[in-house]
Amino acid sequence: MANQYFVLAYNLFGAYYQKKRIDYFGLRHNLLKNRMDMVYDVYMSGALLSSIISAIMTLIAVSIILSIFGVPEISSTRLMFPGWVAPYLEYRFLVVGAFLVLALTFFVFFVVYRSFQVYPALMAADRKRRIDSMLPYAVNYMSAMSGAGVLPVDLFRSLANNEIYGEVAVECRYLVRDLEILGHDLVSAMKNLSVTTPSAALQDFLQGAITVVTSGGQLEPYFQVKTEQYILENRQNQKEFLETLGLLGETYVTAFVAGPLFLVVVISIMSIMGNAQMVFLYIIIYALIPIGSIMYVVLISTLTPEA
Repeated sequence: MANQYFVLAYNLFGAYYQKKRIDYFGLRHNLLKNRMDMVYDVYMSGALLSSIISAIMTLIAVSIILSIFGVPEISSTRLMFPGWVAPYLEYRFLVVGAFLVLALTFFVFFVVYRSFQVYPALMAADRKRRIDSMLPYAVNYMSAMSGAGVLPVDLFRSLANNEIYGEVAVECRYLVRDLEILGHDLVSAMKNLSVTTPSAALQDFLQGAITVVTSGGQLEPYFQVKTEQYILENRQNQKEFLETLGLLGETYVTAFVAGPLFLVVVISIMSIMGNAQMVFLYIIIYALIPIGSIMYVVLISTLTPEA
């Protein structure tokens, strides 16, 4: 269904984006890094069609809401309106309503269209994090397989079929595709993968392997050296993550436990004395604490390594 949607969008807007290949160089590279298997002009045609549909739905929804609840009241003071607009003040509700409808429509169109453009880069960054977190274990697996006498091609094929290694296995599938379907040799396949992978660590690993293979060296010692390097780096990263997690925990307790609790007590006492409004208490309880907690959950989930 999704493919049919993008095909329809491409039939409508594909000719426009075909002429802008150079303008979307970064997007094309991010689509490759994200392994979306979609050409940039098809993707951007879908983005434009989705933005138009979202804008039309917003236009209809806002128009219905304004027809039911009316336009917000605006007082006709000299501060709000200059003197020359006085004869037209009777139309201010129509003008304000039209402005709200058009402003929200264009805003939704811009947000949806921009979100489509940013999405591949965000997903590529997430894939980079998952590849980097799993790479030490994948290289350790490759070192063990190489020590058992497995050929490099069979080694990458075995890693590509092993779901345990997550995104590293996905990257190896594209390397195996270049070997078995496109007919590339091992060096060319590794070069292609090093160019398109979002992980700088995997790119560095592949470039080192290419140097070893082209110079006639053995991959087994190289895999052993990289395994030791990645294990040490992984331990250091885990240590830094635990220190960061402790700092975030202390910040959370201070900003969203002790701080709001102190404000709740102070505002409650002041409201009893008649010097404070309860609306601030409602904002703290129903907005500040839940939103802050959700933000911390998302932040910690983003920073937490996969393994």
